[in-house]
Amino acid sequence: MKYHRVDGKVVRLDEPTDPSRSLNLGTDMEADDTHAAAITLLAVLEANPPDADDPLKRNLPFQPRSYRDFMLFESHYYGVAMGMSRAYLFPAYLAARAFVFLTGGLLRFPPFRPPKLWHSQAIFYQSNHLAFYADGAAIHYPRDCTYLDVELELGVVLGGKGLYNAASPDEALAAVAGFCVFNDFSARNLQMAEMSSGFGPQHSKGFANSISAAVVSADEVLHRYRLGVTINGQAVARPRPDNWQFSLGEALMQLSRGTRLYPGEFFGSGTFPGGAGIEWSRFEVKVGDTVRLEIEGIGSVTNTIVAEEVVV
Repeated sequence: MKYHRVDGKVVRLDEPTDPSRSLNLGTDMEADDTHAAAITLLAVLEANPPDADDPLKRNLPFQPRSYRDFMLFESHYYGVAMGMSRAYLFPAYLAARAFVFLTGGLLRFPPFRPPKLWHSQAIFYQSNHLAFYADGAAIHYPRDCTYLDVELELGVVLGGKGLYNAASPDEALAAVAGFCVFNDFSARNLQMAEMSSGFGPQHSKGFANSISAAVVSADEVLHRYRLGVTINGQAVARPRPDNWQFSLGEALMQLSRGTRLYPGEFFGSGTFPGGAGIEWSRFEVKVGDTVRLEIEGIGSVTNTIVAEEVVV
């Protein structure tokens, strides 16, 4: 089932979905009883209302209690490395292009591939769970940013009793209450410098995220729905939800080892390959642009970029 928030109340969206089509979560998941799944999701949405006094947040389906973002797709990682190097480390970009040419395009430039740790565990970073804005909210172009980008991800919210030391991916995935469309806004020029600090992204990722108005209950797990990114009504990307390094169940299981996860905590799948403009330096977002990210079967999230407010 699908829900959104209207005038502060959680309301069901009676939009049917096709159960024969599904977003490959990297594993098969047994569908729980529809009624039980709906109750689990409703409990999370009602227990975590957004700030009704904030016009940018009041229409959020829920206010996340925390926020972690995984990196589960190597193609995205490599595409970002190519795009960032082209924009900020051009000699490295030229070296990568030369390597690809000399190998006939059969191999990826080794320095641009994920580190060893990425292959053995689901890596993630933690960021600002309070900087979540609603579908339709204006997003301010951040100070000192010269390259604003979007990232299309699957958003995941936990429900039930949460999760701790999950024994299997299926047990971990069973703790999910619902899914939504997630946009991880990114200031790429700031990110380039921050990543070299060894502490991960900071200002470059902590200023704004947005999620769809609709949240789909976990019994409606989706596979291979079409994904899309548009700017001002023009399609700029068709991301691909394929080749997960770890399934969502595996990622959540690993995260729950020794760490108690609570209902209402939020997780991003990591950007789907092709879901960010910096990948291969394909596009960026400017003041005045309206961006729309969509996962068919779940919904979409649309935001217009405005100039930063100047406080006198």
